[in-house]
Amino acid sequence: MSLNRSVCTVACLLTLAPTADAASGGEHGAEARAVFAAKCAGCHGPDLAKPKGRFGYVLDLRRVAGNPEMVIPFRPDESELWVLIQRGEMPPEDSPSGPLSAGEKDVIRRWIEAGAPDVLSADASEVEQTLAAPSPTRRTIRWLGKFHLLCLHFPIALALAAGIAELWAWRLRAPSPVVRFCLWLAAAAAVPTVVFGWLHAAAGEGAASLALLATHRWLGTAAGSWLLVVAVCNEIDARRGKRTWWVRGMLVVGVLLTAAAAHFGGLLDRGVHFFDW
Repeated sequence: MSLNRSVCTVACLLTLAPTADAASGGEHGAEARAVFAAKCAGCHGPDLAKPKGRFGYVLDLRRVAGNPEMVIPFRPDESELWVLIQRGEMPPEDSPSGPLSAGEKDVIRRWIEAGAPDVLSADASEVEQTLAAPSPTRRTIRWLGKFHLLCLHFPIALALAAGIAELWAWRLRAPSPVVRFCLWLAAAAAVPTVVFGWLHAAAGEGAASLALLATHRWLGTAAGSWLLVVAVCNEIDARRGKRTWWVRGMLVVGVLLTAAAAHFGGLLDRGVHFFDW
């Protein structure tokens, strides 16, 4: 008789365990969604005509969890969403709803640790099923966007090298062949860097740091376009065999634009407090 009771008890526990896990996970999802609704929906809510960074689904936990650029379920330290929240960059201090409290941050971390579950279903197996593979187009955009990280160093280094070479040849009346060489390579490298950068952003990279993303993206686009124009104008000087001051000034502007774009790109990747003393 006692054996039968033991078997029944074990069976009941095994039956109730998944239900308890699901309820616990659903509780994590409900708490996380409440924080998002209170603190993030003002900028990223579904009712906004133009949500910031084209990220308007913050209340759709399944979709947020399914974006690997934002959340890696069960691994908060590898999730960009948590990293930005931990740094205090999302939401920013000047946001209408104010920054997250320590308790609210802990809610988001525990939600990711639990597998980033939805409000109603939080079983780990169900979470994995919700992480559906992206469409081929989406995967292609994400894959091509990664080449931005491979290309960006070339126009930065070459533009700076062109500026240094111009300073070295300051007293020369004829354009320096070194400057000519560096500018054409910088312009050639800047074009794919800018294109891949837009694709990288379209895949979701930097969506949580909207101000930095916009600044870096437009400065990078301006720098790439400007370097191409400077390379053409420098070529005109080279064929005439005479250095004009206005082309030299354009080169200085190009170097400054490139340096500024690189600076904000570094902050976007490492955080705004990266250079704090």
